[in-house]
Amino acid sequence: MLKTSLQFGATTENLPIIRHFVQTHIQKVTTDPIKINQITVAVEELCANSILHGNKENPEKELRLELRYQGRDLHIYLYDPAPPYDLHSYPQEPKLLRADTLRPGGFGIYLIRRLIDRIDIRQRKGGSSVYHLVKHLTP
Repeated sequence: MLKTSLQFGATTENLPIIRHFVQTHIQKVTTDPIKINQITVAVEELCANSILHGNKENPEKELRLELRYQGRDLHIYLYDPAPPYDLHSYPQEPKLLRADTLRPGGFGIYLIRRLIDRIDIRQRKGGSSVYHLVKHLTP
């Protein structure tokens, strides 16, 4: 079982580091460029949502991203100090307008749903959250 993690502060300046971390470690378990791209985009969107919306770009808030390869599945965990947001409460299509900007929103969540095979969200003791994403890597 491959298991690796990255701890980072809640700032968008860390998104390139997150992207590099994911791509580097995913390439150890699959050479499929489509799956590597799908996973990278989904994880980056999840982290960006947590950084921007859950943690309000506070670099003092620490998040941890963990990748676990088990069997033919990649398990992705994001441990977030912010309370969870419900990905499942957003419409299936990204047509909603954000109340604060009156601009379209929900595209990141739409991408995560489309690119990942399973998403579980749970609130931890103390109000923090864990996002668990699963991507099947079978040929």
